[in-house]
Amino acid sequence: MKQDAALGPETARVFFALWPDEGVHKALVRAAGILHARHGGRQTRPDSTHLTLVFVGQVDEARIPDLLAMARGIQIGRFDTDFDKAECWRHNHIGCLVASETPEHLGALVKALETGLQGLGVPFDKRTYKPHITLLRKADCRQETGAASGDGKPEKENPAPEAIRWPARDFVLVKSSLRPDGALYEELGRWPLL
Repeated sequence: MKQDAALGPETARVFFALWPDEGVHKALVRAAGILHARHGGRQTRPDSTHLTLVFVGQVDEARIPDLLAMARGIQIGRFDTDFDKAECWRHNHIGCLVASETPEHLGALVKALETGLQGLGVPFDKRTYKPHITLLRKADCRQETGAASGDGKPEKENPAPEAIRWPARDFVLVKSSLRPDGALYEELGRWPLL
């Protein structure tokens, strides 16, 4: 669809992520139900649960082939991540599972994506990477167990409903379209890990 030149180029909201396999997906659905019983809120739609690697945000659609080519060149080994803590963040009302430790290859993958985006001159959400899987939005984080202060740091650590080991075998670039009932995700590319 062609855009009126006065409005500027068409853009897409995109991010790099890991997508769960069937076993991880089922475990995340169970964990979301347990966290929902603790904190209420709205559960993330099961088909959209993922682990964000780098959130790019709005990008000119003409740059998407550059992102695909950059990701194709990344050579990182496979890894497993253990999500072993549950947290509820008061500052944004998010209920999530968190990994106590970031595997070396996960950190290397995030760094490689950030370096590639910088090389392309594509802005992205740059922050200290903390692997977490959002399972609830609009959660009531006033509960003492697993609650977090305004800066997102947990006041009290809480074990995950069940520790979930996520085997990462590939990563994806996803386009996100915001809808009233939540985001709709479209996979734009997928690349294997070594």
